[in-house]
Amino acid sequence: MRKNNIQLILVIVIMATVFASWTSSCIGMLHKVKKGETLSGIARMYDVPMKSIAQTNSLASLDRLQIGERLVIPIGNKPVNATENSSGTWYVVKPGDSLYGIARKHNIEDWKKLQQINGISNPKRIRVGQKLYIPGNWNLGFANPLRIKLFVTSEFGWRNHPISRDYRMHDGIDFRAATGTRVYASKTGTVKYSGRKGGYGKVIEIQHEDDFISVYGHLSRINVSKGDVVRRGQVIGLSGDTGRSTGPHLHFEIRYKGKSENPARHLDLP
Repeated sequence: MRKNNIQLILVIVIMATVFASWTSSCIGMLHKVKKGETLSGIARMYDVPMKSIAQTNSLASLDRLQIGERLVIPIGNKPVNATENSSGTWYVVKPGDSLYGIARKHNIEDWKKLQQINGISNPKRIRVGQKLYIPGNWNLGFANPLRIKLFVTSEFGWRNHPISRDYRMHDGIDFRAATGTRVYASKTGTVKYSGRKGGYGKVIEIQHEDDFISVYGHLSRINVSKGDVVRRGQVIGLSGDTGRSTGPHLHFEIRYKGKSENPARHLDLP
């Protein structure tokens, strides 16, 4: 009887140790690497193929693990493909980033959920270059409207207008883009406006469900009409030089409840 009790206690202790090392998430578990652990040992602990863990975490080497490194352990022995929206993606922390800002960029209402999934003890101490896992079902933020290498020619904020020279607010970001470059819907929504509008030239406005609107100006061609439902990543037009413009580019805006916000807060810019 006493022997059975000792065995039961040992089982409980082992289980508690295992559970203490990971955080549950909708795509798997997060394991914090401890001193002396190997990938093969971690794979045996969770009964998951070593290859699945390596693919999920994009490990360059199967032999080198860093103490304190956090590994996503996939559910169902299947690797999580970080390139698919259904599974999630990795985000690399940039200078000036905060958990709140990263969560907002990916439409995560409670930044503490991002903290929990990534096992971050102190949210003020994330470091540049650190990789954070963004589950796919939360990865509903704004995507870059161009698929070319992005080069900002004019940032959001107050400036001297390049044509009128008066000092005024620039409500979006201008991206360099040759006439005819494909422009993509930054987020799923319904086309609110499609056509010519003053200095914007040919412009598209997309209404999103969460009180956001995205705007794409100075287009040379428009491929969608008012009322169309467009999906994130769908080609909606081609960049151009229409309206009040000094050269071919894409003017991109994000508005929240009618007020312009800096698109850089929502986009993954280089």
